[in-house]
Amino acid sequence: MKSISRVPLNAILMSSSQLIRAAIGFIFFIFLAQRLGPTDFGRYMFAFALAEIFSIFGDFGLHEYSIREIARRPEDLPRRLPGLLVLKTLLSSSSAVIMLAILPLMGKDEATSLAVAAFALAQIGYSWFYASTVAFAARQDLHLQAFLWLLEKALFAAAGASLLLAGRGLVAVALSNTAVQFAGGALAVLIAWRRYGPLARSLAASDWVPWLRAALPFGLIVAFYLVYFRIDSVMISFIRGDVEVGQYNAAYNIISALLIIPAGLVAALFPKLAGMFDSPGDDIDAPFQKAARWLIAISLPLAVGGWLLARPLIELLLGQDYLPAVNALAVLSWTLPVWFVTFLQGNLLTIIERQKAVAAVGFINMTANVVLNLLVIPRYGFTGAAVTTLVTEAIGLMQMFYLLRRNISFRSTAATALRVALVSAGLGLAVFLLRGSLPVLAVIAVTAAGYGAAVVGLGIIPAREIRGIFRREPETLEASGIGPLDPGP
Repeated sequence: MKSISRVPLNAILMSSSQLIRAAIGFIFFIFLAQRLGPTDFGRYMFAFALAEIFSIFGDFGLHEYSIREIARRPEDLPRRLPGLLVLKTLLSSSSAVIMLAILPLMGKDEATSLAVAAFALAQIGYSWFYASTVAFAARQDLHLQAFLWLLEKALFAAAGASLLLAGRGLVAVALSNTAVQFAGGALAVLIAWRRYGPLARSLAASDWVPWLRAALPFGLIVAFYLVYFRIDSVMISFIRGDVEVGQYNAAYNIISALLIIPAGLVAALFPKLAGMFDSPGDDIDAPFQKAARWLIAISLPLAVGGWLLARPLIELLLGQDYLPAVNALAVLSWTLPVWFVTFLQGNLLTIIERQKAVAAVGFINMTANVVLNLLVIPRYGFTGAAVTTLVTEAIGLMQMFYLLRRNISFRSTAATALRVALVSAGLGLAVFLLRGSLPVLAVIAVTAAGYGAAVVGLGIIPAREIRGIFRREPETLEASGIGPLDPGP
């Protein structure tokens, strides 16, 4: 049976939306870092990181679990959505109360404490937004999710920039985020309510405990990875001070701006693959290899370029005050290819209902990250934290390949990585030869054009796949690569 595939269209839609959103966020980050300076920027990022960690308690994995379940049973959406909205509001409110209760124990200055409080309250509005996007993702109405993502980021950037230009500081910017999250969340709820109504009047409160129990493995995954990604900023703040938090996040945010690339692709793939899943033995190698080929071809040259151009990039984007971040940026650049692939792997593991295994990987990575940071941050500061991030990412990658060994081919992925690495090595040589004679943006433009031509010319990314992104073509279930694995000899 043939069906019209939304995956190519959704992939380009989500990636494009995320790229625009990331561009807005990146420009605002540059402006924020420059206006606040390393110390206040460090305080701002500490407050943000702490709120991210506590947001664990506002979701408990309900987002990912609900997308998977509604993708499989779309008829459940009218019954689930009202209860999900109320449940997430209660959870996020509880999380905010906990943050506010422990705030006096942290010993932070008044401005940092107020920023923490603002981010804590913003979780409530954000929970409304995310509860509504469950419906958009499960029904593959990703154009609505893309629109709301863009609107939220544009409003926050505009409000924050206006406040900074008016001479206001980090507290005002944090409070503007709170206002935007509440407004964006309310709008998302209104759109979902009108589009997918009539919704059930019951809040399905009797289902909340079963939902939370079933979502717990997803929640553990999110918890471990949020702590893993954000705990370094919190630890640097308490061990080395806010200036180093600012320097570290200057480098980290340049890299994290690029992480929306795999997020956009996986956001489009996840609902479709989840709806087609039958058993843990399904062969998902074909869709994995296709997505991994794109992600590796994009991320490896970014890693090479970030490594070789770290200093001129910092000088161009952030200025002399952030030059101590050069080494951290060079190290963190190499996390990109690892993170791109592991992001895809982790989502595929949840599709085949191995979220407990993903949670175990997250726990191992989180533990290793915390232990290593405790060892290296006191002596090596934020540059040591950057090395720790790279090491733990590599550990996670190997674990993911081991867990997926029956579903995907490590050999095929390694062969793709080798081909891309050879082309990226040529790119690196060109960057090395040109970086002293051309402005950094000219070096990037020239080498990127040459790399793109080489990748297409050598067939690493076939031209037909690029053309296919812009077309909605019939796709059979067999063509997707989902089916039982050959048991082999």
